[in-house]
Amino acid sequence: MADGIIQLDTGWRLDSGILLDQPPPAQPPSVPPVMPRPEKGITHMDFIPTNRGALYLWWKNIHDKIEEEGPKFGLTVQKIADTKALAATQMALMEASNDAEDVLKGARGAEKTGKKTNTATIRLMIRNWKSTPGFQGSSSEGVLRVVGPESTFDPDTFKPTLSLSIVGGQIKGDFTKGECDSVNYYCRLRGTATWTRLGNDARTPLWDRNPLANPNVPEVREYLVVAVIDNEEVGVPSDIVSIVFGG
Repeated sequence: MADGIIQLDTGWRLDSGILLDQPPPAQPPSVPPVMPRPEKGITHMDFIPTNRGALYLWWKNIHDKIEEEGPKFGLTVQKIADTKALAATQMALMEASNDAEDVLKGARGAEKTGKKTNTATIRLMIRNWKSTPGFQGSSSEGVLRVVGPESTFDPDTFKPTLSLSIVGGQIKGDFTKGECDSVNYYCRLRGTATWTRLGNDARTPLWDRNPLANPNVPEVREYLVVAVIDNEEVGVPSDIVSIVFGG
């Protein structure tokens, strides 16, 4: 030993067979783990769901079952508690989001009801303003943005129209939407009760490119459209129209 000092934390091992006056053995280089390369063209399902409803139930299952299952593979009491806390935190976030969504839906409903009543009231008030001698042609007319005729369009009673034809082996739908932003369109097979929403279109026409339910078996499809303003359906659905589709 060159300096007479033994340092057991610099590589010396009492059971390594090396004399104390010999240099410590060289440490083998650390080799990083080799991660398996994914096979080309093969996708693997994640065990954590992407669907929000299923995801909540997945977290709840972890929360409810970890106390029973954790000890089976050696989890400590603390790790089990940490896992439950993590799951509880995520569940609470999702529940808070659901509560906020319910509040928003209620507020939207109240806004819609208020809009109908308050719009009718302000229209009547503006008609009275315009009947006064000094209002017409005054600067107030432009500043308050009440210039021009009133629209007779009523979104609460508006009913869009829909007509169908087959073009190029696909079903084409021509619709009217009045002063609304767009329409949602729905389809069902004749004889069934459930409507399936196929999409939303702001400009006519709309198209249904879905294949036959049973190849080479013609079917009668029924359609209707509902007008949309600010992403909310308004008014009255169109009449139900049908067409025979042979693929």
